Amino acid sequence: MDIDLLKTFLEVQQIRHFGRAAENLFLTQAAVSARIKQLENIVGSPVFTRYRNNLQLTETGRRLVPHAQAIVIAWDRAKQEVSLDRSNDIILGVGAISGLWDLFLQDSLNESYREQQGIVWRAEAQPQDILVRRLLDRTMDVAYLYESAKHSDIKSKAVQDIDLVLVSTPGVIGSIEEALKHYVAVDWGTTFNIQFAKTFGNVPVLMHTHLSRIALNFLLINEGSAYLPYELINDYLGERFHINQDAPRICRRIYACYHEENKYEKQIRKFISLSEQQLEEQGSHE
Repeated sequence: MDIDLLKTFLEVQQIRHFGRAAENLFLTQAAVSARIKQLENIVGSPVFTRYRNNLQLTETGRRLVPHAQAIVIAWDRAKQEVSLDRSNDIILGVGAISGLWDLFLQDSLNESYREQQGIVWRAEAQPQDILVRRLLDRTMDVAYLYESAKHSDIKSKAVQDIDLVLVSTPGVIGSIEEALKHYVAVDWGTTFNIQFAKTFGNVPVLMHTHLSRIALNFLLINEGSAYLPYELINDYLGERFHINQDAPRICRRIYACYHEENKYEKQIRKFISLSEQQLEEQGSHE
């Protein structure tokens, strides 16, 4: 199968518009339509339903998406590996929930670059379900998640617990209820969301983000409250933030996950060890 057919399919399913997908791919709309038709002939079923301006995936299309993503990613990785300048170079893909890059993984990647020669790194931020699927289809080497991967082929190692505290800016004073009137929601995973809902109920939010750094920068300029890692806000306590002592601290465990049959397990375990050191150093500065 022509990889370009799958790339075109993925672009159309993301944009949900043939014309805009054609512009992104530098093709004519007729060429995009022809590629989708060719793909449908290969799989033997329509992948999109078209009703006026509403373009939706069929059941076949929905089932095809993860396979198409895996094939395209694997092909891109294969092209990179065969084009490496030195025969001893390898490519390692590191993925994580968005907020973990800000928290510690960027520094871990920098340290690994200095300590592990001969590795070309691929760094990505993705939702947990996509990261687990990428581990299973071997297009991702190691992923950092808030929940351990529940699959027999995936090894999960708890690397650290992070302590989340409810912090507020100086203008937000008084009770927890007052703080939650100005709440900035950071996505800390399903377990956190369940615990937060049980404790506080339905809370209206000023903003929602997957990145703790975005929430931090927002609160450095605007009044509000958010659950943020202690190590992220420690330097700002007193003048810029105060901790709401009556609000529960919520602990999130970080897991490093990789496929048990990954041929680069030695390098992966070294990266995990460096990330553990990074987290321990952050904790020692509290």
